[in-house]
Amino acid sequence: MNALSPLVTYAAREGRAYITINRPEKRNALTADMMSTLVAHVATAEQDDDVRVIVFRGEGEHFCVGHDLAEIDSEYGFTPGGRRPSQRARLSTDRRHLEQFRQLFFCAKPTLALVRGHCIGAGLHLVETTDLAIASDKARIGHPEQKMGLAGAAYMAAWNILAAGPKRARELLLIAEQLTPVDAVAMGLVNKVVPDAELEAAGEDWAERIVRLPRDAIAIGKAATHLALDSLGMSSQFAHGYVMHALGTNIRYEPDELNFMKERQAHGVKAAAAQREGRFEKPGRVE
Repeated sequence: MNALSPLVTYAAREGRAYITINRPEKRNALTADMMSTLVAHVATAEQDDDVRVIVFRGEGEHFCVGHDLAEIDSEYGFTPGGRRPSQRARLSTDRRHLEQFRQLFFCAKPTLALVRGHCIGAGLHLVETTDLAIASDKARIGHPEQKMGLAGAAYMAAWNILAAGPKRARELLLIAEQLTPVDAVAMGLVNKVVPDAELEAAGEDWAERIVRLPRDAIAIGKAATHLALDSLGMSSQFAHGYVMHALGTNIRYEPDELNFMKERQAHGVKAAAAQREGRFEKPGRVE
């Protein structure tokens, strides 16, 4: 792994570890180095016997808008005018990503996400890996990246089905609308909603309740949760998740279909994203 990114910070005090995504000028979009740093910080917290709960936060007005789209081409091996990357390259990259989310999902200590502003794509995947999540009333939550052509080839589809039920999970991934915090509670994505100004205080209240529990009780409870999740098949999603995502990002598009990756290469990220959203705002429109 490269040196730790300064864009993800770590602080530990009073039984809590705070991991903060600190790239507010980009709405906390995650680069590969940032994601690796976040996972490294979680490992540090796991090894610190004084840490009893890990709190994930985003600096500024947004939790996280997902992976940095400007990095996707290089991550997958795309080169302008060059050959399409092989499936083995895609599978290798997606497997690495899924291993990171698996490590977060099976973290040995309780985890809590404090969500405000945009929490989409990989940002929502982070929240889906946590034990608890509190959302600001100004949060907007969802998987709009599914409109890029994945349509359900999500990393954590099995967890989505467990949390929301089959019908609501398919709605989340197939319709791919951004949800209000209240709708996110109904989907099982977050636990509760609080006024934006009270988000940190609400997080501190829950963190303090966890900190007061005995260390061994916390460890045993987390281990028991892992066993329960495993019995429900949650471990297998980290195998089929990367396979389906790799296949889903290498599909063929017909002439009357929107190919986000092609449009991005030709016109840039912002133009491609605007075209994607415009298409779905007016059903049946061919861009």
